[in-house]
Amino acid sequence: MAIETIIATELNPSGLDNLLIDHLNSYDKELGVDDGVLYYGFPVFKNYEEQIIKTNFLLVSKKVGVVLFSTATDNNIQEKLEALEETFSHVNSMLVKSAILRTRNGKKGRSLVFEIEAQVVCDGYSGELEALTSLEELIEFIQNRNEDLSEEHLDEVRSILEGAKALSKPSKRTAIVEDIQNKLNILIRLEDEIINFDAEQRKVAINLINGPQRIRGLAGSGKTIILAMKAAYIHLQYPDKKILFTFYTKSLYTLIKDIVAKFYRHFASSEPNWLNIDILHAWGGYKVDGVYFNAAVENDILPIPLDKAKYFNNLDPFKYVCSELLKQKIKQKYDYILIDEAQDLPDEFFRLCHKLLNGDNAIDKNIVWAYDDLQTIFNIYTRTPKELFGSDINGNALIDFDKLSKNLSWGQKNDLVLHKCYRNPLSTLVTAHALGFGLYDTPVQILENLDHWKDVGYELESGEYKEGENVVLFRNPENSPLSINEYQTKYELLKTYVAENLYGEIDFAISEIRYFLAEGLKPEDIMVISLDDRNAKMYFKNLSSKLSDLGILTNNLLTTYSDNPPFKLERMVTLSTVHRAKGNEAACVLVLGIDAMYQAKNYRRTRNKIFTAFTRTKAWLRVSGIGEAARHFENEINISLENSPKLIFKVPNKKNLDHIQRDLSEKSQQLQLFREEFKKLQEGGFTNQEIEEEMQRLMGGIDG
Repeated sequence: MAIETIIATELNPSGLDNLLIDHLNSYDKELGVDDGVLYYGFPVFKNYEEQIIKTNFLLVSKKVGVVLFSTATDNNIQEKLEALEETFSHVNSMLVKSAILRTRNGKKGRSLVFEIEAQVVCDGYSGELEALTSLEELIEFIQNRNEDLSEEHLDEVRSILEGAKALSKPSKRTAIVEDIQNKLNILIRLEDEIINFDAEQRKVAINLINGPQRIRGLAGSGKTIILAMKAAYIHLQYPDKKILFTFYTKSLYTLIKDIVAKFYRHFASSEPNWLNIDILHAWGGYKVDGVYFNAAVENDILPIPLDKAKYFNNLDPFKYVCSELLKQKIKQKYDYILIDEAQDLPDEFFRLCHKLLNGDNAIDKNIVWAYDDLQTIFNIYTRTPKELFGSDINGNALIDFDKLSKNLSWGQKNDLVLHKCYRNPLSTLVTAHALGFGLYDTPVQILENLDHWKDVGYELESGEYKEGENVVLFRNPENSPLSINEYQTKYELLKTYVAENLYGEIDFAISEIRYFLAEGLKPEDIMVISLDDRNAKMYFKNLSSKLSDLGILTNNLLTTYSDNPPFKLERMVTLSTVHRAKGNEAACVLVLGIDAMYQAKNYRRTRNKIFTAFTRTKAWLRVSGIGEAARHFENEINISLENSPKLIFKVPNKKNLDHIQRDLSEKSQQLQLFREEFKKLQEGGFTNQEIEEEMQRLMGGIDG
């Protein structure tokens, strides 16, 4: 174990600050602080006069408790002492609110169970003000501290200081029975764990660097929350800087704004200045602001509507509109840009964002993007910064991590990987990977190498990771740290059902919904996803009607007229397609119509839909379908659950995978040609029924 050092400011420590960090890192064990954390430039507060107060150093460990200190010179010692007193006051007022930090040996008091200390270090100082006069005196002071905090105390201090406490629970829950197996009681414990958030994630959130930064991790690893916290922290430090937070899934807007506000209020006790924070969908339109739309309008360029963009590029209209806008001169607007769901956005959008950023050099371009390695199974390749942002006239990458890393210090990184998943139970996540890759059927995609598997939380248990070899990969429970597995078996967390027809499947869904509501869950804790796009309306119409008869309301996202409807509504069960569900989550998820995936079971896009649907759940997953096609996937799920937390498979041949991709590409082109011909027939006056009848005649389905 070694002391964790968090540099929360982009200004590199120098002089005495640098010596102090180096000394504490070198002698952390001897000082008894190797279980703790040293913050530099954190926390940052606003006082009642709206002034920004920045902490110089804060040290927390079991032995020393909480110690604030600041380095000073003869010229600024008075200023540093005043700032330190303000910081002390803020830190004390935050910590004393916690009942845990006022309780020792079961006895709760009015004050903290430890003393917070604050010291100024001024090397060689001989004046009248109270200060430590050397680094050695500070080290001696730290060595003499003996607060004896518990692990719980230490975790609570960190959680408060780093802002996890700002992320309050979605809703107040009260246990209805004492049974630890009760679903509501399990959910209460689960949400307590998730809200506390992992130190690794919080460190990424409060870490600021000069220039670009990439954050990678699985769905459920906290990337959206991290970016929102980072946006709030930037605004706290630099209230006059212009910040853009952009994303792909429209329904994320409310969540993002809520987290930014909560995290900001935790340190400032006031609302953010929303005039300097733009939270925008990547595209937008005349009814909803968006990055592309606003950039076009603000640069006196007519935005291209969706129908026209589809005419030129039906497969990726957003790529087309961004590429057209890039041909024009774009004015710089933002000081910081944060991009969520980067894997879903085209290179051209990143280049547009790059143009919108203030600054001339790469190190001046403060852009952070969060990338989900496995969210898009169809293309698991992580695009390089050069591919995303392009090159200059000499062919040099506009953003080069290797070059930019030379400007970083003390463990700061511009490419961060989050290994832990906080959304999905261990066995459910492993099963989502198994079906997403098709490992227990015909593989449709595979990670490039063992390092990539390690990035997403797996370790090689046996075998050699190369084509044609049998391997066993093991997901370390530490990377799926939620304790729900202690109260529910993997077979209770994930259940399947094969129905004879659609109505039997709906009856199963209703039965499960009623069960979870009886266990204490709220309707809004439940999400129903239809994988069967063709029959989704029929599923949801019948489901809504039958649930209504039982007094259970539904929020059917297929029937909403709003451009940006709220994904969850209180006292309503959410009914959604996979596309709408992406980026959202629920305690209980029911996935209907998996049999519809069978006809194209080998294709990556189909497997991606299964993966996305499965990873929406925080706790319980129910998967259903009709007939033998559904039983096919049930068998895959059963194999995965039996093997979990391991993945056991033969590393597939890349040529076979390439063949599948070429086949899919050819079919996509044929479908595009068909759509164009279909549109021409419609424009020629043919009705959809006439076109369908003519197709059936050509196929021999109707006698002429």
